[in-house]
Amino acid sequence: MSFLINMVVFLFVLGLVIMIHEFGHFIMAKRANILCHEFSLGMGPVLYSKRKGETLFSIRAIPFGGYVMMAGEEMEKEIVKPGDKVRIITNNLDVVTKIILDVDNDEYEKYELITVEKIDLKGNEDEMLYINDYEVIRDAFFVFKNRELQIAPHNRSFENKTKMQRFLSIFAGPFMNFALAFVLFIVVGLLSGFPIMDKSTIGSTNETLPAYGQILPGDKIVEINDFPVSNWDDIKNVLDENPTDRLIKFDILRDGEEVTVTITPVVYFYTIGIHSDEGAVNELRVGDVVKDSPSLGLLEQGDIITHVNGVSVITWFDFANELKKDNDGSTVDITVLRDEVEVEVTIIAFSEKYVQTAGYEMVLSKVGIAPDFEFDFGKSLLGGFVGVKNSSTLIFDTIALLFNDDSTNVSQLSGVVGIFDITSRALQNGFVSLLGWMALLSVNLGVINLLPIPALDGGRLVFLGYEAVTRRKPNRKIENTLHYIMYILLMGLFVYITFYDLQRLFNIK
Repeated sequence: MSFLINMVVFLFVLGLVIMIHEFGHFIMAKRANILCHEFSLGMGPVLYSKRKGETLFSIRAIPFGGYVMMAGEEMEKEIVKPGDKVRIITNNLDVVTKIILDVDNDEYEKYELITVEKIDLKGNEDEMLYINDYEVIRDAFFVFKNRELQIAPHNRSFENKTKMQRFLSIFAGPFMNFALAFVLFIVVGLLSGFPIMDKSTIGSTNETLPAYGQILPGDKIVEINDFPVSNWDDIKNVLDENPTDRLIKFDILRDGEEVTVTITPVVYFYTIGIHSDEGAVNELRVGDVVKDSPSLGLLEQGDIITHVNGVSVITWFDFANELKKDNDGSTVDITVLRDEVEVEVTIIAFSEKYVQTAGYEMVLSKVGIAPDFEFDFGKSLLGGFVGVKNSSTLIFDTIALLFNDDSTNVSQLSGVVGIFDITSRALQNGFVSLLGWMALLSVNLGVINLLPIPALDGGRLVFLGYEAVTRRKPNRKIENTLHYIMYILLMGLFVYITFYDLQRLFNIK
């Protein structure tokens, strides 16, 4: 049942992010009076379709991507040429409303069969459209074997619109993704509030971490390890000073009385993806191995670490120091005791740069305390801009890592399967977490589509920029060929990433 719920939420999240992108293209194309043949969510075979006016709205089988098919956006061959045989349907004024290409279909045998001698279905400068001696209405349809397609006169074609109209029709897709993310980040701010950083009062504790039940909401921390603290910056600085400390003493003011609490924090090592066992103070026992981490399948919960790269380690401080010596994504040799048997493993660690790009530190101590939160509309509004900016920066940082960091490669990216997995985890963390993930996903789609790569919106904007600078249109055949080749390459990349997504999902090394 949980899988079904996760799948429904995933399809809703992905569908909304894609739909808002395509709606941007669609609405600006309609404003420019561009004929839109189809508005599609997804790719591949059609699952459902319905025509509304001149546009076919469809849902396709592969829930990754979508498109608005605009007349004249791609180089189009003439569908009907002199010498072709077609049937025609006319209205009571003897004006053609449909041109039937499926001439052998018994359903249409009652309509007149003609051989095309002359034809103009473009009508430059609003001239009359015709086929032989028949006038053709400007919103007539071609009738194929399994579908209908409205003809595209000159004034309804994408390629014959002004450069600004074409720019807006292309750019509106990514822009709508940024707009959606902006709204979602505002909602996240309104729902979750903002931390009160100028006090040291506890707002909540995480039930999965050591402080839960020992430090209580409403407690005021006055000292940590005998260092006075008065706000959350002080608290963070003291905890970050020695992240591998196994015992941390908190002096707390609770209901007017001073209380001392000693907590063993959980220490996270993000370069290899493990954290310490909460109950182990005097030994290096692995508490858990993080999903999708370099240690998955190599280290196990309960392993006791004895050596790193041949060097004996006794404390988590020693262990952290050895890891920091190899922070460029190189391999780390770790020896552990597992069921009293010595086991050696080699782990390809994440680089420090990769970990920091993901928003973490190499070593982080967690006790599970959080400040009070307050609701502030002004900060929520500002948070919309900051959220979009930070999400965009994160994407560019990730792209930079692919080129500059040996420990990062394309196989670590997430495709549709990875997005399903992340969406499921965000849903488990609550509605606010899901909204935050949806906002990040929307920014991702907007930024990626603006990359100057053929087949993407950014690639089309590059060709439009070329036209604006040179004042001549690019060769449509070359442009369409580049779009097609890159589309095939992107589909190959999609399959490649999906393969590794499945490996991560099922914990296959």
